[in-house]
Amino acid sequence: MLRLAAVMAMAMAMAGTAGAQVRFRRPLGPAPVISYGYDNNGGASGCRDYNCGSRCYDGHTGTDIPVPLGTTVLAGAAGTVVATNDGCANYGGLGNTCGGRCGNYVQLQHSDGTRTIYCHMQQGSLMVGRGQSVGCGQAIGRSASSGSSTGPHLHFGWQRGGVSLDPFTGGCSNGGGRWVNQGSYPNSPGDSCEGPPPPPPCTRREGPFGWNCSGPIAGMTCTLINEPADPHTWGDNYLCSDLDRGLRWSYSGPIPGMRCIAVNESSEPAAHTWGDNYLCAPSWLPYTFRFSSAGPVAGMSCVQWTEPGDPHTWGDNYLCWTRDPSCVRRAGPFAWSCSGPQPGMTCTQVGESSDPHTWSDNYLCAERDMGLRWSSAGAIAGMTCTAITEGSEPAAHTWGDNFLCAPTGSEYSFRWSSAGPIAGYDCLAWYEPGDPHTWEDNFLCWRHTPVAQDAGAPIDAGARDAGTIRDIGTIRDIGTIRDIVDVSLEPPRDAALDAPLVEDASSPVDDLPEDDVQLEDPLIELEEQPGCGCRAPGGESRDASRSPVALLLAALGLVLRSRRRPSPPARPRR
Repeated sequence: MLRLAAVMAMAMAMAGTAGAQVRFRRPLGPAPVISYGYDNNGGASGCRDYNCGSRCYDGHTGTDIPVPLGTTVLAGAAGTVVATNDGCANYGGLGNTCGGRCGNYVQLQHSDGTRTIYCHMQQGSLMVGRGQSVGCGQAIGRSASSGSSTGPHLHFGWQRGGVSLDPFTGGCSNGGGRWVNQGSYPNSPGDSCEGPPPPPPCTRREGPFGWNCSGPIAGMTCTLINEPADPHTWGDNYLCSDLDRGLRWSYSGPIPGMRCIAVNESSEPAAHTWGDNYLCAPSWLPYTFRFSSAGPVAGMSCVQWTEPGDPHTWGDNYLCWTRDPSCVRRAGPFAWSCSGPQPGMTCTQVGESSDPHTWSDNYLCAERDMGLRWSSAGAIAGMTCTAITEGSEPAAHTWGDNFLCAPTGSEYSFRWSSAGPIAGYDCLAWYEPGDPHTWEDNFLCWRHTPVAQDAGAPIDAGARDAGTIRDIGTIRDIGTIRDIVDVSLEPPRDAALDAPLVEDASSPVDDLPEDDVQLEDPLIELEEQPGCGCRAPGGESRDASRSPVALLLAALGLVLRSRRRPSPPARPRR
């Protein structure tokens, strides 16, 4: 009974789900000779292809068709995308396990329950996403040599109930009968689809961007491209991106604060109002876009914008772009570079040794030394640290323990974003064009709070130097010049030796000449000597103005002498 139950279960699996048997077309445009077929040898050593020949290798579970890198891969029949994988290098090599050895792939489920798989495709070329319905012959990606592969080709596999089978009919085949037109051995099958021809495909994919005229592309961030005044099915067209790059569409002019390009088709009637349609991107996005209504732009990557339902020549319209190769960015007191330190700035190296994508020459720089430190082994004790991470990086690249640390109490408080700038903060882009893991929307953001100055000793509001005169208001009865001259900056000396700068008041006045005819005032004489900054007798002027301090001292000397000298008595008349 157990053996009978097992046989019945296998039969049910082999039969698949209900539905008419699905047959396939060739999954490529070109029709080269098959290089390696399915191994029908049942696990025994050696191999046997469907025609009982040896065009196979031991244990091979599909059909290998050699094509150049980048050849468009087509769906063999209508179906639904049930699995995809992207991110494997275009050249994996024999034994490479990326994508389960299948590399970058798409797997479809068909109406009869069987599945087809398309392996070794080009990184970033997948044009469909999980859950999306596709038609027979629809483009789903491009060929390469990802995963376990020794050269560019397409591996086409067919499964029923989870068991791989040979879709070719032949004397040694374990399956067979699955091609609309099998063709002769060992050539590729024909390119005819079963049933009515599919509608013209409009899904396009190039690099990080995709286009679809029948709804969003699954697994991508999509922007509706619409012109309400155009009646030709423009309500379901989408420009899609492999991540959210902040793209926006406007059919009423450019969007303020964004970089916008006009999107127009000159053959459209004026009533369809395509003259004010714009695709807009954030100012920080490292892409330069151009729109062409006359085919791809030379030197740029392009994705076709096609709308089969519009008769106004939407078959030659393309969105084209270049990616900015420069990585130096500047914001506020900070700068970022992926090509070494910036001259004249204090720079901190930012790196992750486990990431192979050129993270050895990246630096965060500041106008002055702010004490910033980088750690790729967790937060630094005693510092305020901000986690720096990118969710799309593989776990093996260990970006989960990287931190930027600042001294505790720093005037800058930092935040990290891997989804564009943070509103209300100043932000600096960390852009690494050599890393494919979306390092184009990552930002270090901050707020600045100036540190308050120490309110300790009061600061003299007036400038002080050796010649500064204290504020004296009006000239008063002052005993010595020292009373008004700031001597706080004089070298210290013995106070006992301090002598008055003018003669003692007890000196007899009669010792002076009757008419007090002195030579030039000594203070003024000092001011007149060469080298003092004024005009010397017979010499040239050494300055445009006299020293204010010297002039004031001279004036004070005259005042003091006048106050110390009594008026002479009146002479008797003769």
